[in-house]
Amino acid sequence: MNEDYLRKLVKRYLDKKSTDEELEVFVYLMKQGKLDPYIQEAMDITIQEATEENTLQPTTPDYKKRKNNFIPYLKIAASILLVSGLITTLYFYKNKQTASNIVTVNNHTGIIFKQVLPDGTKVWLNPNAILSYPSKFGKLREVTMEGEAFFEVTKDHQHPFQITSGKVLTKVWGTSFRIRSVPGENRTKVTVLTGKVSVSIPEHIRATSAHNQITPENHKTITNNDQSASKKTVEVMLLPQQEATYQKIAHQLLKTPVSADLTIWRNVSLSFENETIENVTRILSKHYHLQIKAEGTQLNQYRLTADFTDKNLADILFLICRSVHTTYVRDEHKITLKN
Repeated sequence: MNEDYLRKLVKRYLDKKSTDEELEVFVYLMKQGKLDPYIQEAMDITIQEATEENTLQPTTPDYKKRKNNFIPYLKIAASILLVSGLITTLYFYKNKQTASNIVTVNNHTGIIFKQVLPDGTKVWLNPNAILSYPSKFGKLREVTMEGEAFFEVTKDHQHPFQITSGKVLTKVWGTSFRIRSVPGENRTKVTVLTGKVSVSIPEHIRATSAHNQITPENHKTITNNDQSASKKTVEVMLLPQQEATYQKIAHQLLKTPVSADLTIWRNVSLSFENETIENVTRILSKHYHLQIKAEGTQLNQYRLTADFTDKNLADILFLICRSVHTTYVRDEHKITLKN
């Protein structure tokens, strides 16, 4: 792996500038010991600065300035050596990187991008997906999205999680599911992998004619205490391996046969010891029932040592790509690692 990249990864962590992606790669590589020389190098620099510090008189302005800059930097460097301290520090950094009340993430890349929300909920955004959420959740955890994304919601029964995607409202308390609401498409789909969710269309955007087309076994109607017709909501309850489809033109919400393959979102625990990328992709293909290959002899023969414990395919591909400095492209039935 490129030494400059690893050195930069450590420096950005020490400077509290790491993105969520960089933090995940940092932890992943640190556990393998690949960052040890660069961490040591950073600490050697701080030690050298400390030695030079002693040549300044405590009363001089330069001494005070450099001391103030040095102490927190040394503490951060030392904390890297303790895993428990590292996890705490990573959590702190992730929650301090928001600069405004609303955070918007737009995945302009060609790969799946993972975003961790303030409550620990994980969202994997497909290319061109957009997610917006508050920098700090209140009693109701509300987010909006468009495009396609997979959610793994942190359980918190006191603070329901609510997603607005187009004209569809999805409510959950702790589960994993996929939402596809792509601008220009005529339908929105919610597909559940684990747990239970409710999908609804608020009455103020529902067409009267569509209400009569939904069969009783597929929905229930909830009326608030004020008995106002404008407060009614059509709701579909979904269990694992169930899907709801909202037809935008007819304003119709129905339970439909599952059309999405959620296999790639199932977590597995795999480890590789000095294994070629060719064998790694072959094993991943078998686990996820998807064709995964690498382009070129050089990439296929690259050897990888890695521990993918409780990871889904999106996370595994992300870590592999960062480890070997490659990327991937995906169509409906195939994933290709490229130089």
